[in-house]
Amino acid sequence: MKGRRFYTSLRFKITVGAVLLLVLILGTFSYLQYRRHREVLLENLERSTTAMGQVITGSLQHAMLTRDFSEIQQIVDEVARQGEIVNLVLLNKEGEIRIAPKGEQVGTRLNQQDPTCQVCHRFAPEQRKGSVILEQPGGRIFRTMTPIENRPECYACHDPRARLNGVLLTDFSMATIDQHLATDLRDNLLWAAAAVLVTVVTINLLMSRLVLTRLERFVKVIQLFGRGDLGQRVGIRSGDEIGELADAFNRMAEGMQAKERENRQLYTELQHKETLRGQLLEKLIGAQEEERKRIARDLHDQLGATLSGLTLSLEAAEPLFSAQRDSLKERWRRAQALATQALEETHKLILDLRPVVLDDLGLIAAIRADAETRLQARGMELQFNVTGPRRRLPPELELTLFRIAQEAISNIAKHANARHVNLAFDFQDSLVTVTIEDDGQGFDAQTLARSEDKTRGLGLLGMAERAQLAGGSFHIESQVGRGTRIVVSVRPP
Repeated sequence: MKGRRFYTSLRFKITVGAVLLLVLILGTFSYLQYRRHREVLLENLERSTTAMGQVITGSLQHAMLTRDFSEIQQIVDEVARQGEIVNLVLLNKEGEIRIAPKGEQVGTRLNQQDPTCQVCHRFAPEQRKGSVILEQPGGRIFRTMTPIENRPECYACHDPRARLNGVLLTDFSMATIDQHLATDLRDNLLWAAAAVLVTVVTINLLMSRLVLTRLERFVKVIQLFGRGDLGQRVGIRSGDEIGELADAFNRMAEGMQAKERENRQLYTELQHKETLRGQLLEKLIGAQEEERKRIARDLHDQLGATLSGLTLSLEAAEPLFSAQRDSLKERWRRAQALATQALEETHKLILDLRPVVLDDLGLIAAIRADAETRLQARGMELQFNVTGPRRRLPPELELTLFRIAQEAISNIAKHANARHVNLAFDFQDSLVTVTIEDDGQGFDAQTLARSEDKTRGLGLLGMAERAQLAGGSFHIESQVGRGTRIVVSVRPP
């Protein structure tokens, strides 16, 4: 199986999707639980600090009534020594510190513009809260303000019209609560991570068991099937979608294998028919050449001899005519000229049917003679190029190349309207190539192939068939207005 990166695999994508969903759910749940726990702790802290403030205020009440400041200081010092209390001061109505642990900062007036004071004093008195959370360099603190009400028993020292005599300001350290919240958050995160890990392992095990293992088997079968092993089948039997997919693939494979067997049988039959066709075509071409030889021989032996005798007889009889019979003599001369022309045409036809030059001088001379006879008479300029060592080829191979070149030259003479024709011969050790090229009007090969006239293009088809029977190749290039180029290559034995 071709290697792939892990993050592109189906296992990775499904795992990541499940993990993201689980992280979202657990993260939301942990956040909501953390906030709820924090609110509960703050509510409990506020209740406990408020109750503690009231207890401290009650403890200080007797000492205040008796104006026993040493007892008040002792109570404040004892309360301030408790671990959770950071600061404990008693303020009068003007914000001046009257009692503080160890008597420190007594007489100091708190600046209400201080940020720690503005947390409350920026609101109207009726809107101020009894407790706030402040950020201090040493950590967060929870500050409570417990008002000291002006009771009738206090009127002896305080103005009866005043509602409050002062405020008990207590700062509690939130380190324990923050540590508890951090521990709780850490535990939640650990549980969430464990849940994610268990989920990932479970998903991978289930996917490997139920999905991926079967899909990998599926992929291996498809790869082998794609390499041509049409007998491969997916051995998955289940009622789920993968099982249905496997059944569909197996049905498709059965159909393709049946088609492949049918195609193989048809191909074998086609090969057999093609072999028979080639043999028949080879016999047909051989019979055609034999018939050409017979006709050429008959023309030479019978018609040629007769026309030669007729011409000689006419020449011998010419002196017998008297000068007074000029008209008869003229007719006799025309008959003599026609007989001579018929004899020349017969000789030309004999050469076309069986070129003696091919047998005597070889392929290049025969093609040159045919081209000069057909093309130079029409004013076309010929150019011959020969590369490689010239040599004679087997007679049947020379005849094949000659017939192909003869058909090409005939087409140029009839249809090309060319001015220049180039014939090239390339003799290599194991390959002989003949190229015939003209600058004529050319043609569209596709239009010719689509033509409804089935007689068109038979010459080109015959050339290609001859080259194929000789074990060679035939290639033609042509465009309208840009000439035609024919290349024939054969491999001599």
